[in-house]
Amino acid sequence: MRKSRYTAALIVILLAAVFYGAYLLKAFTVSVPPTRNVTVVLKSLNVRSDYWQTVNGGAQAAAKQAGAAIELAGPLQETDGDAQIQAIEEAIQRKPQAMVIAPFNDERMPDLIRRIRQAGIRLVIIDTPLGVEPHPPFVGHDHVEAGRLAGRKAAELTGGRPRVAVMTDFSASAVSLQRKQGVLHELSEYPDSLYGTYSADDSEERAYDIAKSLLREEPDFNAFIALSQNTTLGVARALQDTGYEGTVKLVGFDGSVSEIQMLEDGALNAMIVQKPFNMGYLGVKTALDELAGKRVEDAYIESTLVTRDNLYEPEIQKLLFPFIQNP
Repeated sequence: MRKSRYTAALIVILLAAVFYGAYLLKAFTVSVPPTRNVTVVLKSLNVRSDYWQTVNGGAQAAAKQAGAAIELAGPLQETDGDAQIQAIEEAIQRKPQAMVIAPFNDERMPDLIRRIRQAGIRLVIIDTPLGVEPHPPFVGHDHVEAGRLAGRKAAELTGGRPRVAVMTDFSASAVSLQRKQGVLHELSEYPDSLYGTYSADDSEERAYDIAKSLLREEPDFNAFIALSQNTTLGVARALQDTGYEGTVKLVGFDGSVSEIQMLEDGALNAMIVQKPFNMGYLGVKTALDELAGKRVEDAYIESTLVTRDNLYEPEIQKLLFPFIQNP
């Protein structure tokens, strides 16, 4: 009998301890805010695209630093606008807290921007500005100024007498149009300096074929300006194969490993290198700042001229290889 009373008393004490512990846990537990999440939609997720993989790396670094969740989306090929539209539509349905988009120049984009805003999703545009109102925060390069930099270098390489063939990627590419605008603005200071403009549809092989055709007979020009990575590589190969390497100058864009090799070999005289890592990083950081209620502004990132003369300088190496930790 005495044992039963002891057992009952012990049960009562244990139950009281459980309820008291639960009360204390509820009273003193600090509520943890939900993890901030950002969806980044790029123009390409192709692992062979040095440029977009570097943008991806910058975006991932910003999210990791802030302890935010990040999801990447986009087409495999940079020519697949329909796949990007689909990726954006699917992201809207998932309702992330914020989206960072590098948009194609597509007539459907303004309606998607409107739907993103209606869903209450914070939005940042990178790489290619959109002509929509109200104007979303933008992070990207000053492509017009980059084009002017290329034009100035072409003029310098030709002794102030440029006669330039311009090789574009897509005729409707907003980025290339702005780069071309800068090139033409700079070349306008020199009479009869534009030989022609040629669109290679961002195909290295097509750029190669066009350039080789132009070089087949004695060329009436002394320089190429190629406005993308693929067009730069195609033109450089054509110069090598036709024997005009070094005679006809080439100024290109981006800074892939293959272009660096062409620069070292002399087929490429200069390249305009932009900072895709910075763009991805600042794009996500701007989105997170928006979520935190901070005031955000557009951010334009400068481009850098790289030649064989400065290729091995520490700052240039850091720009070209942002993922390598130097001792």
